[in-house]
Amino acid sequence: MQQGYINAEMSDFIIQHSTFINIQPNFDLDKLQFISGYFGPFKINQIVEVPLWVAIELKKKNKCRVIPPEWLTIERLQQKLDEETINELELARMDQYYFEISSILFSYCRDDIKDDDKIKLLLEDIKTRRESKIQKKVEEFITRGSDALKINNLNQHERNKIYSNFYGDLKKLRQLKLLAES
Repeated sequence: MQQGYINAEMSDFIIQHSTFINIQPNFDLDKLQFISGYFGPFKINQIVEVPLWVAIELKKKNKCRVIPPEWLTIERLQQKLDEETINELELARMDQYYFEISSILFSYCRDDIKDDDKIKLLLEDIKTRRESKIQKKVEEFITRGSDALKINNLNQHERNKIYSNFYGDLKKLRQLKLLAES
């Protein structure tokens, strides 16, 4: 495995264990103990912060309402889409795992996301704009024959996509360049 590359399973595990999210439980319980720590207390309708994986497990059992992160609103996403549109060269700074977290939340908690259809469209528009910029940067890199590709503000999903789509090709290009120089 190359440095900087995290496969989908590893990425998912990291995200679900390192991302904390607010929930509104519909049960009372002092605390839940796991290897990773204690979570709670849980009081009916009182917001509590838990790891994403705990929120998903409780949601699957209809034991809570998940409160989406602040960045998963129409206003915030529209702002990011505007940033992506205005700056044609650079990627806007986004949450490191926005793509994965939003996918997980849409898979398990769509009913807890206000204006979910509009938010889904905004996320798709942001993803499309970012992918277009990344594609242009990669094409420029290949055309110039540079030794390094630098793209600021990539998130993990985008790094993985570049790695899986281009790493083998870039390695072959480098070998051809070295061969031509010798």
